[in-house]
Amino acid sequence: MQLVNEIAEILTLADRTARRFRKQNYYAALRCMQILIGKLTTLFDQLPQVERLQQSRGMDCNKMMPILSEMMEAQEGKDYILLADLIEMQLLPFLFGLQEILVNQTDSIPEKELWERNLSRLQKRDVQLAEQLSQFMPQENGCVEQTSSGLWTLKIKDESGTYYFHANANPEVEGELFAEQYYSMDFSHYIVFGLGLGYHIKAMLDLDDGIYIDIFEPDLGIIRLAHIYMDLSWLYDNPRIRLWYDPDYTGWKNSLSRDAQPVIHYPSLRHILIPEIKLQMEKFFIQDSGMRNLKIQLANNFRDNIRHCDAYVDDLRNLFQGKNIVIVAAGPSLDQNVKLLSRKPDNTLVIAVGTVFRKLMKLGLPPDFVIFLDAQPNLYQQIDGLEAGNVPILVVSTACKKIAEGYKGKKYLICQKDYELAEAYAQKHGYQVYETGGSVSTIALDVCLRLGCREVAYIGLDLAFTGDSAHAADTSKMSVGNEEKTVLAPDVNGRKVATRRLFLMYQEWIERRAARADSAGRVIDATEGGTMKKGLRAESLSQVFDEWSISEKH
Repeated sequence: MQLVNEIAEILTLADRTARRFRKQNYYAALRCMQILIGKLTTLFDQLPQVERLQQSRGMDCNKMMPILSEMMEAQEGKDYILLADLIEMQLLPFLFGLQEILVNQTDSIPEKELWERNLSRLQKRDVQLAEQLSQFMPQENGCVEQTSSGLWTLKIKDESGTYYFHANANPEVEGELFAEQYYSMDFSHYIVFGLGLGYHIKAMLDLDDGIYIDIFEPDLGIIRLAHIYMDLSWLYDNPRIRLWYDPDYTGWKNSLSRDAQPVIHYPSLRHILIPEIKLQMEKFFIQDSGMRNLKIQLANNFRDNIRHCDAYVDDLRNLFQGKNIVIVAAGPSLDQNVKLLSRKPDNTLVIAVGTVFRKLMKLGLPPDFVIFLDAQPNLYQQIDGLEAGNVPILVVSTACKKIAEGYKGKKYLICQKDYELAEAYAQKHGYQVYETGGSVSTIALDVCLRLGCREVAYIGLDLAFTGDSAHAADTSKMSVGNEEKTVLAPDVNGRKVATRRLFLMYQEWIERRAARADSAGRVIDATEGGTMKKGLRAESLSQVFDEWSISEKH
């Protein structure tokens, strides 16, 4: 088992060395290389004495020396591209093959002393948790497996199948990639949901041993497996890190109010058994992932949008004040009532999401405003050919920059809450910020309400696959068949309709926004289908227009 552990360590070090060469961090890479060569040399001296390797067909341990020679030659010639290639294409496959033989022929039962040491460390930090752990009777839905690198991974079984918590090749390498993704010098305190076997958390500490980390884990069975199979000295020897057993998720929820950076380990999220909690966590994860993936693009869009927009959306307050507004979304039911817009009352404005702009223009029903949120470049297709239009547009600060750059009509900027650059810009200029809610249909509602409208009615807000489609004709092409997984939700007729978790997140936001003191009773769902939205008045668009017409006369 000792040799397996040594090779596992070398595998991680070799991968780390190659990645640092790839990043042109040559100082750190060469330091790793020096350590790697030393460990490889020691390993090579041990191999001839390992009987299991001598008896294994297809494993020629002498192949290791030519690999070492080529690596050192590439290093001397400062050919760091070749050196990284040799590590990735020759050394790592050789070591994985070597490790596979050893793992298959080695007793993989963890040492009892490891459990005892970890439990003893835990008792010094958390007596109650140590007592709970020592008395815990394990369930049968989780187990630990040895990976190709000789390290451990965790496998869980639930109603949808089995899934892994860590990579089956090298969990330590995966943990380092995780840490690099979530670590930021802007934060000294992190709250991490999901212990797993701890690879991802230890990697964060290795990046910066001065940070504070609170780990929240709701499954005592996972905590137990980590204490049996992993050396947790990195956790218990560091006073800056704390493990919390959090079965009711209150610790995690309370910690979100602190000045700390939340980090979610996705396999741990999948393991959540309470649907409501899982949905909330998925919402946070999706929003956080979106911001991380688009960070550069968002900043790029923001920089150009503040230059190309003519005015700020706050300037429209006098126009919106006391008006009734129809927000036109792109759900499939839109085709049933969109033509009613032709008889909207005089005191009514129509705001369309970008997806339906072309459809409305084609029908001869130009909206009063069009609003855009998505940051992706393909958003431009929503105005392609319509750039010379006279319809003013509302552009969220991080929306696709080509929209504001290419459109010739009036353009109003919207700065959104929780985006640092937008908040700073708004504060500097005395503007208010607006909540996005995650979608163009949700931020449209916040804009209308904050600008003092009288009432807001949605049409086309299905948030579901009405008739197996998620969008109206001539807008977008998303059907049930395009989705990896759908869920069922109550529809406006009391039946069930297929939808997405993401759609339900938008719905929850709209329901919460409509329930606030500044908007209670003022938001109407005039959608001819889709999900049931709690707290929204359900009326047909024809009824809504009749009511608005009557109110204008009084």
